[in-house]
Amino acid sequence: MGLLIVLGLVFWALSAAYHFVLQNGAAIAGFAIIVGVLLLIWSIGARALSSGKAPPPLPAQSDQGSVVAPMNRQAAKRAPARWVDPSETVVVQGAQIQGGLFYLGDFVQLDDRRSTDQYAINPKLSASATRPDVEGSSMPYWPSYAAITPAARRGFLNWMADGRNSRAYGVGHVFLFFYGLEHRAFIETNLASLPALIQEVERLLTVYADNNSFRGYATRFLSYARIAAGIPISPPTPSPERTVTSELDVAIRLHLGRALQQDGALGPHDALLWALAIPDVYLRTPAVRCFEEFERLFRHRFNERYPSGLALRATGNIRLSYKAASGAFEVPIAGSHERYPDICQTSGKGPANLKRIVQECTDELDSFSRFVGRRPDSRESMQAALLLPEPLQRDPADGRIHLFGQKMHRSMGEHKRASTKMRNMLEAAGFDMPANGKVTSTLADQLGSALDRIDIAIEPDRRYGSGVPQLEDQVIIFKADGGGKVDPDRSCYRAVKAQVEVAVLAAAADGDASVDELKRVVAGVRDASDLSPIEQARLIAYAATVFNSPPKQDRVMRKLGERSPEERTIIADAALAIIAGNENVDPSEVRFLERLHKALGLPKERVYSALHRASPTQAADEPVAISQEVRAEGVPIPVSEKTPIPAETAKAQAESPPASTIRIDAARLARTQRETQTVSALLANIFEEDGASPPESSPAVSGTTGSLDGLDAAHAELVELLEIKGSLPRAEFEQRAKDLKLLPDGAIERINDWAFDRFEEAIIEDGEDVVMVEHLRNRLAELREAA
Repeated sequence: MGLLIVLGLVFWALSAAYHFVLQNGAAIAGFAIIVGVLLLIWSIGARALSSGKAPPPLPAQSDQGSVVAPMNRQAAKRAPARWVDPSETVVVQGAQIQGGLFYLGDFVQLDDRRSTDQYAINPKLSASATRPDVEGSSMPYWPSYAAITPAARRGFLNWMADGRNSRAYGVGHVFLFFYGLEHRAFIETNLASLPALIQEVERLLTVYADNNSFRGYATRFLSYARIAAGIPISPPTPSPERTVTSELDVAIRLHLGRALQQDGALGPHDALLWALAIPDVYLRTPAVRCFEEFERLFRHRFNERYPSGLALRATGNIRLSYKAASGAFEVPIAGSHERYPDICQTSGKGPANLKRIVQECTDELDSFSRFVGRRPDSRESMQAALLLPEPLQRDPADGRIHLFGQKMHRSMGEHKRASTKMRNMLEAAGFDMPANGKVTSTLADQLGSALDRIDIAIEPDRRYGSGVPQLEDQVIIFKADGGGKVDPDRSCYRAVKAQVEVAVLAAAADGDASVDELKRVVAGVRDASDLSPIEQARLIAYAATVFNSPPKQDRVMRKLGERSPEERTIIADAALAIIAGNENVDPSEVRFLERLHKALGLPKERVYSALHRASPTQAADEPVAISQEVRAEGVPIPVSEKTPIPAETAKAQAESPPASTIRIDAARLARTQRETQTVSALLANIFEEDGASPPESSPAVSGTTGSLDGLDAAHAELVELLEIKGSLPRAEFEQRAKDLKLLPDGAIERINDWAFDRFEEAIIEDGEDVVMVEHLRNRLAELREAA
């Protein structure tokens, strides 16, 4: 109810006011006009009175030569500021300031009849504060002395009085002082003052260069001030450090302008300067961390793309204008630069192409940068050098790989080959010795890559199918362009390499590898007409090294199952040639040949027939002797009465030498192998003149099945077959079992029972293929090696 009464009264009042205005509108309008005219007349009179007063007196000079600025708050007129020279000392709000270089007064005049009080130190403004704003936290981004708080003014005056070098003060105070230096240099254009201004800004940079914003503005000031004063600007140098700015650095702009005027094109150094100064180019970590390598790589890639330089055509000359950091003005800068072409006004894809080169070089240095980031102390190591892009690895300026190459070529001498231990090679290359004493595949590959860079090949080389030589293993190095690269998967090379490995195993089968056997292996490599000279050189070196340290028999046997039928036959013949070339054939050599033929899927009878054929004068129906007969004296066998021997025949038999057991005609064997032309002069010099000393005797490679104790011969043969091949189709396994007079399922059960006793798990998995469990296959090989 009360609310309704109030609303009713408000409505009645508004209605009454509305009717009053309607009835007296003319009178109200006349009254308003009269009041407005009276106020206008009063305002004009007040201005006339103020313009007739005398200006305030200038600040008085003290006895000590200091200017003391009065604090007359009644002064109505603003005083233009004056420049305080470096020799003057002034006192403002109780702060005694020496060194000058600022404007003292109410405002400064700009060229376009505007004025500003932003950086004029007005002595009339209060600087009273119990706690000065030293850090400048109350100051805006573009501070103005007239607008900042008294506490901020007190902080600024204290900074000025302290010599303008205390880092305890915020950069806002520095900028407020810097604004005055800009005005003096580019508005008043007092050339006599420019050297002192430049020197002061350089001094400020030494104190406050860590502030990116001030460093950018101050650097730009110095460039433009030197141009205005006619002072030459030092040629810039490429650097990973850059100031974030939307325009090209003026020093680089002038330098590139002069280069275009002289040559019409940019070289690699100037192109890098331009690329790094492009506003939207930001170097990533690899280029910043490895800038020296980045710079060299950029020059190399640039020269590849622009061998005659990057030709550019500018559409206009350089025009410069200085925009003040205070934002108060922008003025043009005149000078000799105005006749130079402007790099910023060139057409074409020059900047885009340079940015692409920067990106590519950065990507190429990524691996090297990561290594240096993880191991900064190893930056100069060989491992680090091998991670550099190839052009830098071959660059003599790098030094590491270049010096290594000189050392190795001196070591090889005029024969351009050498034999040493793996330990010595790692030490010569500057690699760290492995802590556990085991050379890893990664370390071996790194050594191989280092040798590639200096045109030297090494064997054994894991990259081309060999094993990893350990610290005390023999290695052979020889001269070869690019490190003697070959394709290890090429069928001919792979087949001959397998022949070499099997021939070495065959030579070591009797526990007495001889120099003659090594020569037969080398001769076989030389006679392989399908091999290139570098392939032959590698295989000869490989044969020489593995002769002292034959490869593991089981590893070689496993790999043989992957060969084609034609390759298997060639490999078997190579082993037979080595063993049959001996004067006497040892039983252990025969066992090796039997196991080899089983691994190759060839019949064992082939071994006996080949050895039989190797005998030069053996009767067809006589057995093949596998060892030298040693006769002991005893009771002579009486001559049969039924077959008397004539005296002449008996005498001839007595005088004739006893028949030998097996004698292989090595000359005939060599003739059958040498059917192709002699290899090039390069191979004729490799290992041909060496009178190699007999290698240390290698332990006999046993063909026993000591690791299969508990299995009869038939079951053991099935296990050996699966160990070599890894798996067999079910049909082939059944056929092999039947040939051995075994039931296939029963054989699998018997072998798995044996495996449970040995390994506590089954060793054979049955299915479409009969497969030997891989990890047990490896354990079986270890047991065989131990046996």
